[in-house]
Formats: sequence, C-alpha cells, structure tokens
Amino acid sequence: MRNRPGLSLNETFDIYVKSIQNSDLEGLFSTVTENSDFTFLTTNGELIDKRMKYYEFHEKWFEREGWQMPVELVEVREGKQYGYVTAVFHYRTVMPDSGKYSLDSYFTLIFHKENDMWKVVADLCTPIGQSFTDKDADVKINEKQYYLFNILKNRRTVRKFKATPIPDAHIKRILDAARLAPTAGNQQPWKFLVIRDRDRLGKLKKEAMAWQIEEYKRSRKPDKPEFESVRESIRNAVNNALSAPVYIAVLVDSEAEYPDYAIYDGTLAAENLFIAARSLGYGTGFFTSFFPEDKMREFFNIPERYRLICFTPVGEPEDWPDMPDKKKLEDVILYESFEPEKR
Repeated sequence: MRNRPGLSLNETFDIYVKSIQNSDLEGLFSTVTENSDFTFLTTNGELIDKRMKYYEFHEKWFEREGWQMPVELVEVREGKQYGYVTAVFHYRTVMPDSGKYSLDSYFTLIFHKENDMWKVVADLCTPIGQSFTDKDADVKINEKQYYLFNILKNRRTVRKFKATPIPDAHIKRILDAARLAPTAGNQQPWKFLVIRDRDRLGKLKKEAMAWQIEEYKRSRKPDKPEFESVRESIRNAVNNALSAPVYIAVLVDSEAEYPDYAIYDGTLAAENLFIAARSLGYGTGFFTSFFPEDKMREFFNIPERYRLICFTPVGEPEDWPDMPDKKKLEDVILYESFEPEKR
C-alpha cells in the first residue's frame, strides 16, 4: 500500500499503520513528509529531529522479528492543511529469554497537506504502561521490577578492571544502599573503609602477593618448577584483583549489641553494595582469600573489634564475565519439608 493524492486523513493513517505492521519502509515513508526536519518523541523520551533519523529508527526496528502491534484508533481530526490522529499502539514482542514484553502508548501523529497528500510531520509518543511476562508464567511484572530482576541476574564477580575513575557521588550512593541492609535489632554494626590512594594500593599489591606466596609455600611445600609457575599465577591474579580504581573493606563490629549476628549483617550489606554497584555499571567481588583478615588489620590499622567480611573492588570491568553454570530452580526448591530419609 502507498499513499496517493486525494486520500482522507483516516485512509492515510490506515496505510501508515499497516506499513508498520508489515515492516514496509517504503509504504510507511510514503506517508511521511519529504522535509528534512521532523519531530519524533520516542516512548523513552528521546527527541529525534530529522526525517532521516526517523527512517533509521524504523529501519532498525523492522529488522527485528517476533513482534506485533495492534492499533486502537482514538480520534481523527482533519482540517484543510493540518490534521492529527490519536491512537493507542499495543506493542508486543518476545524477549531473548523467551519472556514476553508489552508496551502500550498513546501516539499523536500530526499531518500536513503536501501535494494533495496527508504527510506525517510529527510523531509524539506517550507511554501508558509496560510489562514483562516470564516464559513459564502468566504473571506480569512492570518495568521497575524487570530492571531489578535483571540487575540481580547480571551481577558478576569481576577479576580485572579498567582504571576509569568513579565519581564520589556514585561511591556514596553505593554505600548508602549498603547501609540500608537488614540488620539484627537494627544494630547496624558495619563500617565501610574506602581505599582509592594508588600508592597505598600499590603497597597492598606487593603485600598481598607476598601473603599468597608465603601461604602456598607453607601449605604445599612445592618444588622449584612448581613454585615458579604458581608464583607467576599469583602475581597475575593479584595484579588483576587490584586493578580497580576503588576498594571497599566491609567491616562489622564484634562488640555490637548482637555480636553473633554481626557477620550476617555484614554479608547482607555486602550484597546490597554489589547490587547497587551493578546498577551503576560497576563490577565487584567478594574477595577474602587474597586479603587475610589478620594481614589486612595490620596493613590498614583496623581495630581488633572489627571483623573483615570482604574486600571488594568497585570499577568498570575489562569484560563482563559470562553467567557461570547455575543449578536449576527446581533443584534447589523444597515445599513444606524434606522427605523422610530412607533407611
């Protein structure tokens, strides 16, 4: 279908809609102004101001498969030179994880007469609502819920980082999330030691290598060839682990009101820290083996009363690791009780 002189605004809009539904770029742009200037406000608030950019937007969209978009007409107003159409577009597609995504939006299309044909000169989108549905369920979640689950799914332990600095405001936001973790009796036993000084971190790197090599020699008593190989591996691992621009030692007070629960509180705070960092695009890691508590206490002058939960880097990863193998959900869920053991 193509636009042609003499069609009504309603008929032109019908060509516009069917061209989109059929991924027909030529048909769609027979209904769009020939002028280079154009106004397109997308559903995510982006302003596109050129016809060619509007074309490129639809070109990329039409390359996708597995989507549908029923349209519900709301109002058509046709004047002599200008008119507009308001409709609800119901976009539906399948996500990479086989879940379903739905986006409902008001579209207001403004048309202008050009050579006795109605042509779209502005496309203004107002999202009404969007939702996600799991592939195995019929329960919908909204955009914020989907974002949270995605952050949890995409958190990774990162072991090599870029040197890109992290703004102070991001560090404070991450630690603010950490301090809001659940805690026994609201005791909040944590302290967060932030280390950014490169000289101090350089000294720590040397110390951490020495600690690891000393522990390996003590526990394994390797021969020389084995030792040389392991020493190089330790050097590489520690270099990578200490490549981030910021480090945070998560500590808890062993003299808190409920000391037996402090370690749980600290672990929950660390998890909040990791999730908040991931939401800002940073990687982290629950590192303990490179950084023994007694050695770290001496290195950073940490008082005896504080226990080290973990020493985590925070920074942009060199690469995001792939998801490691995880147990299936059905393998880790039980309902009501364990089955009685067979004798």
